[in-house]
Amino acid sequence: MAFPRKLFVLLLIFLTGCANAPVKQASTATPQKSLHFENTTVSLTFDDGAADNYLARSILAQNDIQATFYIVSGFTGMEGYMTKEQLRGLYEDGNEIGGHTLNHVNLAETENEKLEMEICQDRTNLLNYGFNVTSFAFPYGHYNEEAKQTVIDCGYGNARGVSGGPDTIPPADKYALKAMPYIVNDTSVTKMIRYIIGVEDEGGGWAIFVFHRVCEDCSQYAIDLDTFSKFAARLADQKQNGLVIKTIGEVLNGK
Repeated sequence: MAFPRKLFVLLLIFLTGCANAPVKQASTATPQKSLHFENTTVSLTFDDGAADNYLARSILAQNDIQATFYIVSGFTGMEGYMTKEQLRGLYEDGNEIGGHTLNHVNLAETENEKLEMEICQDRTNLLNYGFNVTSFAFPYGHYNEEAKQTVIDCGYGNARGVSGGPDTIPPADKYALKAMPYIVNDTSVTKMIRYIIGVEDEGGGWAIFVFHRVCEDCSQYAIDLDTFSKFAARLADQKQNGLVIKTIGEVLNGK
């Protein structure tokens, strides 16, 4: 029986289409390596006590993360700075309140009674606000041996600089804690996570992050709220993979 011409044409079209169809290649992408942390601790720190730092409170709480806020107590309640009530709210959430001098001065250029007042009176003010104050940060990261000794004499248990990190646990010098590179307005979430992964890859250590302002395009030393929110969420996700997140005081007090 002759093959119907119409069916022959349809079969020819079908076979031609199959022959010309691209062959689907097997995926050659390498599966993303699951992160795992064994010896890395992260601490988030905020310098100066700017009013916009308070925006981080809800983000920290939502992700069950606590940070260390270094406060210039002479500016507390002034325009552009957090109030005592806001500081108390942060403290009640489990965040740490630390000292950052009375007037944000360069301690390497400050001497004698002035030096003592800047460091000791700052701590006294914060203690009077009702905070347990053991941590200090050198403004601009500048200090000398006299400033360092005054921090000790004023009753602080540690002091942080602004560079040289990561540090170790325990640190070689708890009065010269080393921090990761400054977070600036174009530092991405990916870059911050890469810092942490790099610490783990080198055998672990203490990644101390330094933040200043929390705002968009307000300062070179700022992180916008959306970026900080995404970073905090990523950190929270990595806790299940072994990443430890603590305040400065918690790390050094063994909590």
